[in-house]
Amino acid sequence: MRLLPHSSFRWWSLGVFLLSVALLGGSSVNALLTLERLGVQSRMQMQAAATLGEEVQKLQERTLAMDRGARQFLILDDSTFRDRYMDAWRDARSAVQNVRASMSSDATVFDDWVTHGERAGSVLAQSWKNVRTQQKYLYGQLEGLHQNNDEIAALAKSWLASRNDTFSKELDQQRELLTWQIGIVIGITVALAIGWSVGFARPLRHIAGAINRLGENRLADAVVIHGPSDLRQLGNQLEWLRKRLLAADAEKTRVLHHVSHELKTPLAALREGVALLDEGIVGALQPQQREITGILKENVLTLQARIEDLLRYQTIAFQARRLTRDRTDALAVVQRVADEQRLQWQARKLVVHVEGEPVVVIIDTEKIAMAVGNLLSNAIRFSPEDGEIYLRVSHDGQAVAIDCQDSGPGVPEAEVARIFEPFYRGSSQPSTSAPGHGIGLSIVRELVEAHGGTVRLLNAGPGAHFRIRIPDETP
Repeated sequence: MRLLPHSSFRWWSLGVFLLSVALLGGSSVNALLTLERLGVQSRMQMQAAATLGEEVQKLQERTLAMDRGARQFLILDDSTFRDRYMDAWRDARSAVQNVRASMSSDATVFDDWVTHGERAGSVLAQSWKNVRTQQKYLYGQLEGLHQNNDEIAALAKSWLASRNDTFSKELDQQRELLTWQIGIVIGITVALAIGWSVGFARPLRHIAGAINRLGENRLADAVVIHGPSDLRQLGNQLEWLRKRLLAADAEKTRVLHHVSHELKTPLAALREGVALLDEGIVGALQPQQREITGILKENVLTLQARIEDLLRYQTIAFQARRLTRDRTDALAVVQRVADEQRLQWQARKLVVHVEGEPVVVIIDTEKIAMAVGNLLSNAIRFSPEDGEIYLRVSHDGQAVAIDCQDSGPGVPEAEVARIFEPFYRGSSQPSTSAPGHGIGLSIVRELVEAHGGTVRLLNAGPGAHFRIRIPDETP
């Protein structure tokens, strides 16, 4: 059987769910059983209290009947009243026994009550010579019965109060115990939920990061996922995909270099042939023939430049994914780029303003410097003499922004969507410099996206205003 840490995400989830259900279910069942037991106990206690109250009341009523029967017998000397006394005596004695049994009491008051009742009965059964003495003795026993009744009633009340107090204490104890049990169960359930989420948050976060890197074509780091078996299997599939993408890129680069090499060889021969014709090695050329050779020569050179640009773009695009990140001051990078191109913008009588505050960011310094350098080079080409270029560095709490704004003609609205495409050259080319190759902005996009950032053209004029945004990954 596999160990739990290597079990699948499904089994982990099922185990945590079943354990939580078992804990909550056990706690609920225990609470229900406790409440049921306390309910039964409460009903039994209420029934016992009602029965005890009825027996005490019966005792008092039958004692009064005994008292009336005895007094009437003394006055009227009628055996009927003595029989009434004896009937009431038997009922009262039964009530005393029931009260005593209900309370499981060994108090002497119950024996005293029986003694007083028996003595009163014996007085009625015998003939006394001295009626006054008989009457006094009888009344004394009857008074004793009433005192005993009061004591029994007080004892029953005290016993009921003690039972209620004991039940209340038990109820409080059970309530506190249930509260602790529920608190512990909830705590364990929350701990399980937190442990489950924290335990899976890391591999899921790694998977999300790996997918983002693959989407951004950053293929240098291997995908290694730890955790349940199905998450590790997903990590292995992502690693397989990464290797396939690397192999595809390598194959694409190899094919591109091979095709470029195969094109360069006949292209070189064609260029040499055109040069020989242009130099008149095979004979003097007519003006129309020389015009044709000039066209051929120009197009051969253009084709050769395009092939070299293609190779350069593919090389930079491939190297853009291999980042060497370190903590760098973005403002210092921008200032360095401006200083490196100082001769170019001074030759055009331009002024370059570098603005912003120092911002530490984790980037590949050389690649971001290349991206900013391409933007600045474009700005220099398109800005008129005596123009101004602004390079700004800012931070919004989530990303570092690098803005490059020139004072040139800007980008026509119809061309905005295509300016970052490889080898695309806009219609507004400066007349003071040679046409561009159309890969500068494409390289900027590749380098910035390799960092997980974006580059876009803003509508804010005048001139062209480009903004690079790189996520701030500093701890």
